[in-house]
Amino acid sequence: MPVTWRTSGRLAVLLAAVALVCVQAPLLVTGHDVAWGLAIGLALAHGAAAPIALGRPLSGAALALLAAAAQMLVTMQDASGQWPWAVAPLLTQLLVLVVLAMVDDRPVAVGCLGASVLLGVVLALVGLPWRHGPDSLANVVLFASLGVVAVALGVGGSRLTAIADALRQERVISAEEQARRLVVEEKARVARELHDVIAHNMSLITVQARSAAHRMPGLPTAAAAEFEEIAVRAAEALSQMRGVLTVLRTEPGQSGRRPVPGLDQVPELLASVREAGEEIRDDWSLPARTVVDEEVGASAYRIVQEALSNARRHAVGHPAEVKARLEGGGLALTVTNTLDGPLGTAAPGHGLVGMRERAAAVGGRVRTGELEPGSFVVSAWLPLHRPPGGEA
Repeated sequence: MPVTWRTSGRLAVLLAAVALVCVQAPLLVTGHDVAWGLAIGLALAHGAAAPIALGRPLSGAALALLAAAAQMLVTMQDASGQWPWAVAPLLTQLLVLVVLAMVDDRPVAVGCLGASVLLGVVLALVGLPWRHGPDSLANVVLFASLGVVAVALGVGGSRLTAIADALRQERVISAEEQARRLVVEEKARVARELHDVIAHNMSLITVQARSAAHRMPGLPTAAAAEFEEIAVRAAEALSQMRGVLTVLRTEPGQSGRRPVPGLDQVPELLASVREAGEEIRDDWSLPARTVVDEEVGASAYRIVQEALSNARRHAVGHPAEVKARLEGGGLALTVTNTLDGPLGTAAPGHGLVGMRERAAAVGGRVRTGELEPGSFVVSAWLPLHRPPGGEA
């Protein structure tokens, strides 16, 4: 995978190449009596190989080999100094090898290293009349050793840069995923409030409309038909709302954590259900000043509300029993109702899932099921204070 060279990396290579050009040209002139024009040309050609290799590895490698060979030939007959790889050309060639390895074109880097070593060996043999052969070959061995290190450093740098790029990309993806999850959680919170508030009140409307004929004897036929139509429309609205909730609840296990009602509003909830014509027996055995966390109270309210809504849907005309007490250092809630028929095997809807989610969110638990044939119970236990660290 090619490494993406940023501006800082390109600038560093360019500055290193300029520095080496500024060193090579004077050394060719003062150390080997090369003409200034030729010295500057050879130094520029060799130094330009590294920046060129950033974008065109093969062209950069070829230019570096040609420039190095030209310098070796120009300085061959001068017996002074290191040869065939003088210090400045050696450093320049090592820079080229590092760049070639870092652009993730290792075959070109290895090929350039092999060609550079072969070039040194050939010219060391050709230069035997003017240069001491063992010294020249030792110089080539030194270059080969340093060249292997340079290629290894380039490959290591390439891997580290690729890892850094991957980590940056992963951070971007993580940030996008976090933003997406926030959207999902907000949609789930809206879905939870829609279900808890609207479904409860729509159920009350349905019950009131369908029980109007029984609660008001002598109701005209037309009015009874009107109430029945209201009940039908309310039931249809409930069904459509549940379809919307299916879209909003795109991920299971998500719920809003801070609804408004609390434990103190449960008696008002029971009163509103009674006003709708439902029979509720309650045993609210809690001390007058029971203090619970806001989220615990909200969860208790919603659990009782949803349990009563389920009772109206599945046990029309039958009383429901609500009990509350302090137990095991927490709040124990029980809602029991009689079933019109068998419970069946249908998958749990948003209501039961939501109750479990709300209890788990504050470190509690909910159990539901048939207490005995024909009787359904919702049993919840919530801590008075939400445990630190989130869900239990």
